[in-house]
Amino acid sequence: MSNSTATSVFTLLDIGKSLQRMISTHYHKPYWIKTEIAKLNAYTKSGHCYPDLVEKQNGQVLAQMRATIWSDTFKTISKQFEDVTRKPLSEGMTVMILAKVNYHPNYGFSLNIVDIDASFTLGEMAKEKLESLKRLKTEGLFNLNRTLTFPKVPKRIAIISVETSKGYQDFLNIISHNKYGFRFELELFPALLQGDNAITSISKALESIQQRKLEFDAVTIIRGGGGDVGLSCYDSFILASKVARFPLPVISGIGHSTNETLVEMVTYINKITPTDVAYFFIDSFKDCLEELSMLHSEFNRLVKFKLKEEQFELKALHQQFKTQVDTLLQRHDFMLKQQRQRIKSTLPSYVRSRFDSLTQLSFQLKFMTKQGFQTENQQLKRLSNTLQRETSVLLAKNHNTLDYLSSNLKLLSPDQILKRGYTLNLVNDKIIKSVSDLKTGDQLKTMFADGYAESKVIKTKLNGKN
Repeated sequence: MSNSTATSVFTLLDIGKSLQRMISTHYHKPYWIKTEIAKLNAYTKSGHCYPDLVEKQNGQVLAQMRATIWSDTFKTISKQFEDVTRKPLSEGMTVMILAKVNYHPNYGFSLNIVDIDASFTLGEMAKEKLESLKRLKTEGLFNLNRTLTFPKVPKRIAIISVETSKGYQDFLNIISHNKYGFRFELELFPALLQGDNAITSISKALESIQQRKLEFDAVTIIRGGGGDVGLSCYDSFILASKVARFPLPVISGIGHSTNETLVEMVTYINKITPTDVAYFFIDSFKDCLEELSMLHSEFNRLVKFKLKEEQFELKALHQQFKTQVDTLLQRHDFMLKQQRQRIKSTLPSYVRSRFDSLTQLSFQLKFMTKQGFQTENQQLKRLSNTLQRETSVLLAKNHNTLDYLSSNLKLLSPDQILKRGYTLNLVNDKIIKSVSDLKTGDQLKTMFADGYAESKVIKTKLNGKN
């Protein structure tokens, strides 16, 4: 304590003020400083901004400082920055600031930013964009989406936009109420379309569509209004490479006409506005319809031409056929005339020859007939003699047989049998062959050779029985 009494003692405020004087003496003018905005810390209510500045090398922080931009200055700087770079001040940007070095005993060390060189940032952005473009081409991504086959009729469209966006509403109005009556299947995949979070948001929307890629024919990213401010996200290599690799054709319409972004460069086709995108899809339908109409007309033309050609060929064939038939008929008519002439000239001699042959045949037939009759007559005489001889023998033999049978028949006649003492018994004019045919009381009629007698059956008896 005795040493501290002898030595000068300064208060914290004394040291602070001393540092303040020293810094204001040695850093009395503003300096241009290259730095990166780690965090912007802009306050809407007060209008002030308190950026956290950082310098990095290979990912390591070499220096970091706190800065201030007062509300009036921040408003002016922000407007000038956006006018030049077409994007707002944001975290992660490398900027060239004009700042005064300040030290306040109560608030500590800080840099008071009075200006920002937007041209420097613009150059850095252009440099980064150029490097990303070179990388896209080196990795074979630049034209990848354009190599896809665009459908003839892009009916099913996935839309990446904001539901409340004017550009999205214009797109819907035009495509849904087109004068041709074309019907599209539209599905919105909501996403942020500008700012630092747009890269992640659009990427997630693309991933959702990719999971259902078979349900869609094409994808469109549409953003209406707002000018060119906030489009730096579309110069992101990450987003551009994702669009380039997408398995469906991507059509962009993010609403600006200058300084084409990387995303627009790698899409299948880039249209300026959502309205242009809507007309592009309608025109695709229209082109297909016109192509079909042209094909229909061409088909009709070809059919008519083919019919005329076939008709002409048919007429030629008809004429050729007629000529050939006429020629053939003439040739056959000539041949018939020749044949008729030959027949006419050869017929008399042929007839005479045939008549002579017939005359000769007639003589031969008469001779043969006469000779045949004589032969047959002799044969018939021989057969007649043989027949008479054999008939006489056969008749004599049969006469003898008949005489013998007649004698036997006379012997067997009922009269002869009755004459030999036999009788014939009748009941009711029926011959009785067995005693069993009689019964007591029957009137029995007995026939004799010279008459008959009637009697009544008193008793019947079978041999061996009573």
